[in-house]
Parts: sequence; C-alpha cells; structure tokens
Amino acid sequence: MHGLSQRSIQPSAASKHRAIGIAVALVTMIALAPSARAQESKFAISAFGGYNIAADIYNDLNGGGSLELKNSFMWGGRATLFTNRYSAVEFSYARNGSDLNVRTSALKPNPPSGFDAGRINLDEYDFNVLISQPTGNPKVWPYFTMGIGWTLTHPDVKGEDPNTLQPINVSGNSLFAFNFGFGGMIKANPNLSLRLDARWRVTDTNINTSSGVYCDYWGYCWTYASSWYNSGELTAGLTYHPSR
Repeated sequence: MHGLSQRSIQPSAASKHRAIGIAVALVTMIALAPSARAQESKFAISAFGGYNIAADIYNDLNGGGSLELKNSFMWGGRATLFTNRYSAVEFSYARNGSDLNVRTSALKPNPPSGFDAGRINLDEYDFNVLISQPTGNPKVWPYFTMGIGWTLTHPDVKGEDPNTLQPINVSGNSLFAFNFGFGGMIKANPNLSLRLDARWRVTDTNINTSSGVYCDYWGYCWTYASSWYNSGELTAGLTYHPSR
C-alpha cells in the first residue's frame, strides 16, 4: 500500500461533554435507586465468549468504496453487583478484533491479488445497569441492560511510507460508546449460572480530522463511515456467584 499517510485524530469536545453528562445522569440514577431488599445484594463474576456483528467503518471521501470490519469472535468478563432482586450494576470488559475488507465499486479498482487491508482490535469498557422483572421460576433472572463506556481502537493498517519504506502506523482512539440489550441468567446450582446476552453497541466516531483518517496507495482518503459506528454482540458464558 503506497501513498498511505496518517491524519491527526482527536476526540471532539462535544463528545466529551456528552459522555460526562450521561455518566453523571447514570450515576445519579443508581444512587437514587430504591434500596428495598438490599439484604439480597450479592456479587457475581462472569466470563463469556461470543460473536461480534460488524459493519462498514470507513468510507473513502470520493465515494468509490468502503472498508468494512468482518464479523468476528469476541470474549470478555463482567463483574456484577445485585442491588436488589430487580436490579444490578456491573462493569464489563470485552475484546474483539476484526479484519478489514475492501468493498469496491465501479469507481474504484479491485485491490491486487493477496492485498491485505489490515486489522483493527477493540477494547470495550462499559458501566451497565441491569433491570429485571423476576419470573415465577426462581432459577431464571431475565434482564434489560443499558450502559455507557468507551472503546479503545488499535488499528493495524498494512502499508509503508513510499519515502522511507518504513511501516506506517495509524493511531488508535479512545471513543465514547453506549449499549443496550437484554439477556438472562439461568441457575445451574446456587453458585453457577448460564448467562445469555444480546446487545447493540453504538460508538461515537464524530472526531476531528483533517481530510480523513488516512490515505491509501490508490490516492483515496478514508474517513469514518458515519458519526456513529453500530455493531451487534451475541454472547454466552458462565456466571459464578460466591457463597455469602
């Protein structure tokens, strides 16, 4: 990949202010939550694996093609505190990585044989609230979840500087994100549950750039496909409930 150049990338002030405002509102909501049946509060730890449903992440500024992230495996863990039988709060970490794939059109030639566009790895950190309406079956705890957090991107774009012939690095970003979804915990015994979860994740890519994130050897400059990057997550795992 020749002619590849890096552009400066900085999170926008509006994104930071929006993230801070939502975080304050979420913390306030948790602080004011009813404390009824607080004696039932307990801690749980989950490990999970799953499937990340990705989408296009970059469009070229000339409208001739796009770069998409391929669907991929993901894994992570969650630490959950049950505030009462109807709600819980948790911290979540997930790791997934996707290969980049060039989607072409009539305006853009196909890449050469064996062309490798690269890969992006993502570290996702979230603070979530879980809200439940317990069923008649005490072994099942269904929930709706929503949360906010941030995503650290680690791009590995294949290319080299035509002047120095040295590999080119495209800087990663720390991006605001929020998620919502639903799931359930199904107890196998007092200390172990099966946890199933489905979420939609939205990441703020409305960042300040010059003319794009980077330019490839075709001479096309790429920018984020939209102000918000959308992806889906389907996960399953085990939750351990320590004995009180």
